[in-house]
Amino acid sequence: MFVINMTDGLRRFFIGLGQKMFPADFVLMEYATNFWIAKSIGVAAELNIADLLAAGPRPVTELAAETATDEHNLYRLLRALAGQGIFKESKGKVFSNTKLSNALLEEKQSMKYFIQHHLGDNNWEFVGDMRECVRTGVNAIQRKHGLSPFEFLERNPKSNVLFNRAMSNSSEMAAEVMSSSFPFGKYNIIADIGGGAGYLLAHILHKNRNIRGILYDLPHVVTQAGIQMRKFAVADRCLVLEGNFFKNIPGNADLYIVKNILHDWNDEDCIKILKNIYASMPDGAKLLVIDAVLKPDNKPAFGKLLDLQMMIGTNGGKERTREEFETVFNASGFHLARVIGNPTPFSFIEGVRL
Repeated sequence: MFVINMTDGLRRFFIGLGQKMFPADFVLMEYATNFWIAKSIGVAAELNIADLLAAGPRPVTELAAETATDEHNLYRLLRALAGQGIFKESKGKVFSNTKLSNALLEEKQSMKYFIQHHLGDNNWEFVGDMRECVRTGVNAIQRKHGLSPFEFLERNPKSNVLFNRAMSNSSEMAAEVMSSSFPFGKYNIIADIGGGAGYLLAHILHKNRNIRGILYDLPHVVTQAGIQMRKFAVADRCLVLEGNFFKNIPGNADLYIVKNILHDWNDEDCIKILKNIYASMPDGAKLLVIDAVLKPDNKPAFGKLLDLQMMIGTNGGKERTREEFETVFNASGFHLARVIGNPTPFSFIEGVRL
């Protein structure tokens, strides 16, 4: 954890130094044109370019044939990405994977589906509506489709599958660090409320053989849970339950995890969720919210950027400061006991019943 934090600190220092040394117009132009890189990465992910290069270098002619794309324009896309260290171009317009493009492969530590979700057609359209979200206070999905974000996913199965895979990618990236940064092993039964396909819970159960788990989410969300439980060989220790956390919460657990859930909802809805958890918790059980905690400073933070996604894609959801979490906790009957940091952008926010 120390090495990761030190490296990240150095990286941020040199980025800040570059901003001070270069002219402001140059720095802003660089920021503003990064969307070309982002969208190019998204297209490469959708075309499965990294997977096609998994066995070794290949000429763009073959890649274009296998992806049914225009050879000239595919070359332009890959040339641009190679200039960023994402793929490598060799003589004869031959491309190969790099450390960065390997993160687009269909394997562990992949960001493939996370990138496809955020840079695909749906979310790209929603991000393009950001000005109107700022102007009207209404999220882009509601404005364009007249649906809540989760209604939109439920009515669009392909988007829902991609969203769940994207969340699994995110969990895969953080699960090892998170499972090592909190004493999950001292609990007997852990309930992951709104736990999606169950990657984080499966990882925790795999690492702590003495505990049992409860995965709880909507019916169309937990359909993928069996894959994760079998992958980690913990299916016999995890009960997968379908339900709605606005209606009820399973009992009997002594730790209730709520990861990246509260940021999807406004304060009123968060209080409903937490009150339902409070009502189902046995005596002595604890609450563990895992979310970004914004600090009142001018330093760059992933949570401040993720907050923009909450603005365009949720009904009042947001990333919160510690004080804002305390307000929601207190209104739900919880005391915010402590905030525990880790090398990921998401903190452990521990709550106990008042």
